[in-house]
Amino acid sequence: MQAEDELASVNMIIGASYGGVTSVTATAGPGLSLMTEAIGLAVAAEIPIVVINVMRGGPSTGIPAKSEQSDVNIAVLGLHGDAPRLVVAPNSIGDCVTATQWATHLAEELQSPAIVLSDQYFGQTRAVVDPPEDIGKTGGRVTAQAGAEPYRRYAVTASGVSPMAVPGTPGCAYTADGLEHNERGLPSSQASDHIKQLDKRAKKLAQYDYGKRWADIEGDGDFAVVTFGSSTGAAREAAVRAQADGIKTRLVSLRLLAPARPEHMAKALAGAKNVLVVEQNHTGQLYRYLRAEYDMPGKVRSFCHPGPLPMRPDEIHQQITKWSRS
Repeated sequence: MQAEDELASVNMIIGASYGGVTSVTATAGPGLSLMTEAIGLAVAAEIPIVVINVMRGGPSTGIPAKSEQSDVNIAVLGLHGDAPRLVVAPNSIGDCVTATQWATHLAEELQSPAIVLSDQYFGQTRAVVDPPEDIGKTGGRVTAQAGAEPYRRYAVTASGVSPMAVPGTPGCAYTADGLEHNERGLPSSQASDHIKQLDKRAKKLAQYDYGKRWADIEGDGDFAVVTFGSSTGAAREAAVRAQADGIKTRLVSLRLLAPARPEHMAKALAGAKNVLVVEQNHTGQLYRYLRAEYDMPGKVRSFCHPGPLPMRPDEIHQQITKWSRS
């Protein structure tokens, strides 16, 4: 359905999802800015939605026809309050389908908003790809059954996920809005209720088992290149060239940006003496996020440049060669 603007679009999918329908919308950076308040509503009300953000040159209208990876900050940090959310980034043309399907499954199972960070490079590229991987079925949305009295929409559970009623389910009426609430869904300003719900929303994302799909890891050299999204192809070719030069190199392409996976990253980078973070933006947004959320081993450096020109394997290769010998 075509909405009149981004505000309408995101609120339409929130309403549709509240009604029990899996819901997805798409936008670019300026539209994501407009959607942030409503995404916060989806966090507070625990309503699963998926927002695909096709990043392009910014800020503001910027360079709308050229690619850039400069929406990392707003995706992982851009909501007001303590608002945990899922952020998933496809790392190839073929992965756009698989990663978006995965993000949708995660959103439904965890009753959380998910942001998919694609970019203009993927959006405008034509390519012949293998059939997308079948990621299989997940547990899906946990729904409430009729007569579950007293219905507690936001009950604190071991998994952090509580049954979500489809409107009209007998005995399962509840209020879903942006106010803090108790387990019944009634508005509450009590410190105990606020802390319980904050913990609930954070816990369900932090303790979930995301499996191996959180990142693609290739090689085991002591020089690690960490990247995401469309920079992956250039970084992979640069790593292959570095290997041919005798520089033992590994590649870590992140697919799950949020929530952070400290234990998994520690294993992925075990033994690395040099870490190069590669991204297409002006300020090293991924680099700064990683340094904030992870204990990175060895020497960690940033290689970033903004659009409109794409990342090229030779320039990444030059950085690997230079820093591996420093």
